[in-house]
Amino acid sequence: MTQRSQIPFRLSAIAALVLAASTALAQDKAEPEEEAIYRPLQVTALASPDVLLSEYRGTVELGLGYTSDDNFMFGRYNGLQEDGATLIGNLNWQDFSGDSNWRVTLSDLGLDTREGEVTWQNKNAFKLSLGFDSQQQVNNNSGATPFRGSGTLTLPDEWVYGSTTGDFSELQASLNYFDQEITRDKLFANLSTRLGDRWHLSGGLSYEQKEGTGDISGAMYTDAASGDAAYLPMDIDYETTEFDIGLSYAATGLNLEARLDYSDFNNQDDILIWENPYRSRTPDSMGGMSLAPDNDQLQGRITGQYIITPTARLQFDGSYAVASQDNDYLAYSVNPNAVVTTPLPRESFDGEAQTGTLNAKLWLRPINKLDVELFYKGRERDYDNPRDGYTYIRGDGLSQPRDELTVYNTSHHYQSQIIGLETTWRLPKRTRFTFEYEYEKEERENAAVEETEEDRVVLGLRAQPLDGLTARLEFGYANRAADTYNWDQRYYALLDVELINATPDSQRYINHPELSQYHLSNRERTHGKLDLSWLPTDNWLLNFNMLLQADDYDKSYLGLRDAAWERYHLSASYTAVKDVTATLYGGFDRYETEQMGRAFRGGAEKNAFEIYQPLPQASDPDRDWQLDAGNDAITVGANIQWMVADDLKIEADYSYVDTEGDQTFKTYGAADLNPEDLPTVETTLHHLNASGTWHMRKDLSFKLQYQYYNYESNDWALEGVALDSIDNVLTFGAYNPDEDIHYVGVSALYRWQ
Repeated sequence: MTQRSQIPFRLSAIAALVLAASTALAQDKAEPEEEAIYRPLQVTALASPDVLLSEYRGTVELGLGYTSDDNFMFGRYNGLQEDGATLIGNLNWQDFSGDSNWRVTLSDLGLDTREGEVTWQNKNAFKLSLGFDSQQQVNNNSGATPFRGSGTLTLPDEWVYGSTTGDFSELQASLNYFDQEITRDKLFANLSTRLGDRWHLSGGLSYEQKEGTGDISGAMYTDAASGDAAYLPMDIDYETTEFDIGLSYAATGLNLEARLDYSDFNNQDDILIWENPYRSRTPDSMGGMSLAPDNDQLQGRITGQYIITPTARLQFDGSYAVASQDNDYLAYSVNPNAVVTTPLPRESFDGEAQTGTLNAKLWLRPINKLDVELFYKGRERDYDNPRDGYTYIRGDGLSQPRDELTVYNTSHHYQSQIIGLETTWRLPKRTRFTFEYEYEKEERENAAVEETEEDRVVLGLRAQPLDGLTARLEFGYANRAADTYNWDQRYYALLDVELINATPDSQRYINHPELSQYHLSNRERTHGKLDLSWLPTDNWLLNFNMLLQADDYDKSYLGLRDAAWERYHLSASYTAVKDVTATLYGGFDRYETEQMGRAFRGGAEKNAFEIYQPLPQASDPDRDWQLDAGNDAITVGANIQWMVADDLKIEADYSYVDTEGDQTFKTYGAADLNPEDLPTVETTLHHLNASGTWHMRKDLSFKLQYQYYNYESNDWALEGVALDSIDNVLTFGAYNPDEDIHYVGVSALYRWQ
């Protein structure tokens, strides 16, 4: 068959994909619109251009893409969140002629996720790069709000106040729909040059602007148990500038690098203010919350490697960073009705945090088949912050509290040190045995536990018991021991001595004395891994991976008590001939936890130490409750790459994900405790990505891409929850996602010499 006579066959193959895509689009448009929602999942929509062929200096791709419907899951990160046509534009060009070379790369030019870089390098190893990088994040756009404005959120003139959301009679007429989209635009410049045979200099400068609309929750209250809350749209306008410079030295057996990094973060908005929609406060009352403060950080870092002998090598990595924040304080309240009698203790925070790290590793080979690594890892964080008392107005309530309710900021110094040993012993028949031991000591200030120590042991075995079969087995055990749990430490660090003296000894706590914070608690952890790789024939590759891990917080009564992970993944790859490759994979993951709590009120019921009947609520084990939570995930997928002919390539990838989360409660006798199990949360995802590329000539190709994306969820936090479903929480009324999206892209690729 001649090249000319094959052309109808190529066109028919491409046309078949076009027909399938257009049919799917037509069917999709015939269906009624569905609800939309949120789930964090990234999807790459556009395949990159073909790899630049060695005999060509440049490739340009131009075309059009079409998305069938508005969405926020399919297009969360890829710029395809709106229905309609978009430009496909990609460019790769390089020139190595003469004493210098150029490289230009541009991608996704028709989308808000575009990026590009221009690089120039001469024969003296001077290299300069200039570029830009745009990113976008789209969140749940199905919600609405009655608030207007930016920075200061107001309600419409016709707003009707009420004690609960059910009294907002003008709510529906006042709704304002808004997009929760955040964009990042970054400009950067990097340079590097050789200063001599052994010295090298590099540096970079970047500026990033992050803009858009996010969300935050705010409440007004004098008693946190009866707050008036609302979801609020929040303008985002951040600027970040980063600079780094490094000097490296390379000699026989020695490599050193020193770097200096500086970053500056600037938030254009200091505060978010909103008008109170509830009548329980006066209608002209306002709420306010401070936003992320401006800050900067300067860090120095030194890394290196020294080959002592052919059987001994030293590596090290040390850094020291200083982060500071000196924003002027805002007033105690923006509420015009608030009564303020005590001034702020200072004009600004004027705080610093110093963080130092040191990692070192000594590699030795004392005998031919034995490798030994000795390592040390250290990290210390130290705060240099003034400690003051703040008589803050709770929830922008109507007046400043009494002086004895003053609270104090607290520094949390932290130090971690790890020493360890790892050995690898090479045995016959490609077998390796590994042993690793680590000891970690953590020290904290102003925490419930001042010191924890943990021993970790890992045993590993890699073997090839049969030709084509490789097995890796690992078993690990870790035991963390904490010193005395000081449940009252946070209470004493936070509150004023006048309030502490007025509080009975049995009530001087914030968390229940039997409640252990999981990261400070005694814990035993065991884990096992099994990885199998088998080549039964030249065409097949089979892989099996298994992970089991269990955490036992054996000294905790209230709080997290158990956690367990299971993971089983299997894949099979088949290569029939050099032009066909196919892979099939599947997996199951499960995560389970058990935690205990106790329901109690304040006052006399807060006594946690009484042992005689009648017991106060905080001492009564009948008021315990137990939550068992489990999350399952099933993943199945397949992909194929097929060179149908020398000039026609077809690729397809399909993935299916099904997750299920359950939360069940158990109580222990108290008549007034009867919690209901939370509804099961299920999510499903189907994603098909298929493409065909026809190389009409060596320098000209045509590409067709089709994607089908289906996502559904029934999260109880959104299912059937309207803006006014909760009496004292005004929500956005967002929907669960239910997306059925088709995407088609058609483009031409042209290469030139």
